[in-house]
Amino acid sequence: MIRPILFRGGMYGDLVLGMIDKSSLIGTSHWKKEYVHSTCGGKNIKYTRTYMKKFFEFDNYQKNRYYNALNKLEKKVFVLTHDTDYSMNFKDITTQIVCSDNSMLKHFAMRFEKLHRPKVIEESKKLIQNNGNFVEDYTKSLIVWQKAFVFPKRLDIKNIFEKNKFIEDLKSCFGHIDEYHASSVYDKHFTEMISSKQNLTV
Repeated sequence: MIRPILFRGGMYGDLVLGMIDKSSLIGTSHWKKEYVHSTCGGKNIKYTRTYMKKFFEFDNYQKNRYYNALNKLEKKVFVLTHDTDYSMNFKDITTQIVCSDNSMLKHFAMRFEKLHRPKVIEESKKLIQNNGNFVEDYTKSLIVWQKAFVFPKRLDIKNIFEKNKFIEDLKSCFGHIDEYHASSVYDKHFTEMISSKQNLTV
C-alpha cells in the first residue's frame, strides 16, 4: 500500500521518511546502478522511495506504473514526492508536509538553496515566480502553495527543532512509530547538519 509524502524541497521530507519508516533506509553505499541517493541520519534512502522527487522526468503512464506496483504490496510503503498535481489524484492516502509558522519558511528556502546544486535551483526557478532573489521567491512560493493546496492529511513541522514535540507530532499523524529509531535518526541528522555547517538560522 503506497503512502506518499508530499513536500516542497527544504522542508525535511527525507528526515520524516527516515524517522517513521526504517525500511526506507539502507546502510550500504554499494549498489549495482550509480544512482544518486538521498541521505538521512547517516544512511542512504532507497532510491525506489524517491522517484517522484524528480517527477518531471516521468510521464503519467510511468507514474501510474510506479504507484500501482507499490500499491499492490501488503505493507505500507512510504514514498517521497514533490508532484503536487499528480498527488491530487491520491489526496486520501497522501500526507502533505506544511508549516503553520510562516516565520520558519525562510529557513526552509535557505536550506533548499544550500543543499542543492545550481542545476536543481535553476530547475526550481522554472516552477516558481522568479524575481531574482531565490530565497525570497521560494519563501513566497511556500506560502502560496500551502494556501492553494490543502490535503486532508497534513503534517505540521512547526516543531521540527524540538525533538520530543516533533516525535509526538509524527505519532499523531502516522500512528505508531518506533520512537527509539525516530530519536536516533533525528539526532544523527542534526549532528551531521551541524558538523557540515548546514545549521542555517532564520
